[in-house]
Amino acid sequence: MAEAEKDLILDAHHKLVYEEILTYVNEPALTWWNTLNSFIREEYKTKPKITFSNCSMQKGWNIKYHKSGKSLCTLYPEKNSFTVLIVIKLELAHIITSMVNKFEPAVMNIIHSARPFNGTKWLMIPVESEPILKNVQELLVLKYGTSQPKN
Repeated sequence: MAEAEKDLILDAHHKLVYEEILTYVNEPALTWWNTLNSFIREEYKTKPKITFSNCSMQKGWNIKYHKSGKSLCTLYPEKNSFTVLIVIKLELAHIITSMVNKFEPAVMNIIHSARPFNGTKWLMIPVESEPILKNVQELLVLKYGTSQPKN
């Protein structure tokens, strides 16, 4: 049965619906998944778009979030975690590296090892703990700000 579930994410011919992801991802990653998706929807007033990717970085069904025509991030569901793709400008990467005490070592390693591409870094961050989830949220806020009005 586990193999059939795995095929669900990799099967381009099966039109995946959001609820199927919720039965695919195991705890505690499912809680982190729900937390991040709620954060993005509430903070950026956007809805998920389910797409299939043949990309070599991570093949399979994924969730894309856009705001004002620009990519916020892409979430790739996995059985026991999920990966988030966030593209940041090199200037932001330099700012983040100066905040080394705020970010998990695993996240800092990803930022340091990501190769520059057209003035950006493509960060593929496996969310395998709550602190890493918090770092992903912090990266989104650093990159895009917040939709909440400032008082």
